[in-house]
Amino acid sequence: MKKIIALLFLLPRLSIAESTVSIYDLESSWTNQRNEAVNLRDLAGKPRVICMFFSHCAYACPRITADMKSIEASLSDEQRAGVGFVMASFDVERDTPDMLATFSAAKELPDTWQLLHGGEEETRELAAALGVRYRREVDGNFAHANIITVLDAHGQIVHQREDLGGDMTSLLNALIEHLTP
Repeated sequence: MKKIIALLFLLPRLSIAESTVSIYDLESSWTNQRNEAVNLRDLAGKPRVICMFFSHCAYACPRITADMKSIEASLSDEQRAGVGFVMASFDVERDTPDMLATFSAAKELPDTWQLLHGGEEETRELAAALGVRYRREVDGNFAHANIITVLDAHGQIVHQREDLGGDMTSLLNALIEHLTP
């Protein structure tokens, strides 16, 4: 009986560690802040730090953005060159590529980052794949989970962090572990 209970506690960890599911298998098309078409599979080849947000958010999303910038700032120049940063918007109506470009400039995000605008179906599909729950509120804003995800070069989830601010050590360790030498 104790072995069965121990196995039940390990199953979630085993399923994440041994998963062969890739975000890059999703057949979704997006447009970035430079008005360029992006397919998720185009992001393959290096680890990615990805989150979902919306630019009109006044509380959690500015903190998520700051956390993403902090993660990048914690990396050496060489490590930074081997990592991609992606922010995908929930707000399919307001977060047009032009709005994402304005947001990127206002937050002084590097040009190498991808800020993605997709349709309703693409957004829901990516959110489900990342385990990010969200819903549109009556006022047009979104209630949402605050998850930052590390993907390996093949688009598999290797680490997720679901809180704002605080210690980023485990996320950084997971990210650095997946950088190619």
